[in-house]
Amino acid sequence: MIFSQALRAMTDSNSDTYGPISFQKYVAENCHREVRTAPCISVDSLNRLPSELLDSGVMVFRLGTTGGARHTSFALARTQNGWRDYFLLDEELFSSTPPEIFIPTVPARHLIAFQLLPKLTETSFVNLGLASGLLGTALGLDEPATPIIPATGQSTFTFDFCPHPTIGTTWRHNAGQVEIDAIFIARRNGKEVLFVVEAKTSQRLGTLAKHKLAYPVFSLRTKATQYLEIVPVYVRILKVQNALHFFICEMQIAANVPPDLSSLAPRSQAKQLVMHWQNQQ
Repeated sequence: MIFSQALRAMTDSNSDTYGPISFQKYVAENCHREVRTAPCISVDSLNRLPSELLDSGVMVFRLGTTGGARHTSFALARTQNGWRDYFLLDEELFSSTPPEIFIPTVPARHLIAFQLLPKLTETSFVNLGLASGLLGTALGLDEPATPIIPATGQSTFTFDFCPHPTIGTTWRHNAGQVEIDAIFIARRNGKEVLFVVEAKTSQRLGTLAKHKLAYPVFSLRTKATQYLEIVPVYVRILKVQNALHFFICEMQIAANVPPDLSSLAPRSQAKQLVMHWQNQQ
């Protein structure tokens, strides 16, 4: 068990956290075998959380580098109110969301390129949602059918945050890699808004680690003007027969300093927009 010593240390010190510490340094001191970093500390859904952490109600966070160390550091935090502290649970967000048919209002030629691909990536699904006007409609944009080209990519960012306000611990994500599925600016209610999108595709509803959406927001807060509203958006896409089901939930994060990751929560009622879709998938 990789995290046994860390969990034992939390119990012995009666602490709800462990770390931050270099993951490879921890492995060298507590494990007698080679362990890959990413599968252990880059957890994006509840079913990928190592079983020993799952059984203990403890979440793992990837935190960039610490104290000049070359290797990626990690920290652990115990749940305070169940897994909803650190995960978005699809069954809670979307299970009672009624499906609504969405018919694109843009010319069909705008969507042909997407239909030629045998398999769409999560970024491609976001682009499809924007090109068709589906995301613009769900988010209430002033001009939902106006073509939008989102930015996407990954880079290193530094920011401070706390995992949960009752824990009273602040961590620094120091020069750590953050992946951003899509960001774009659009007018809503006459004001410019920066939307940050995290998209997941799957065969069924699942879970999403909150840091997958919170980290991009925290990163962009260090770069964007304070007068620009930043809105996190969680999108889950399911393909059911000849239809794409876009489950869309606009989120919000408390404006604390440092920001509280566990506060990521729905801002409005989730929507399920269904678009007829036929390609080679």
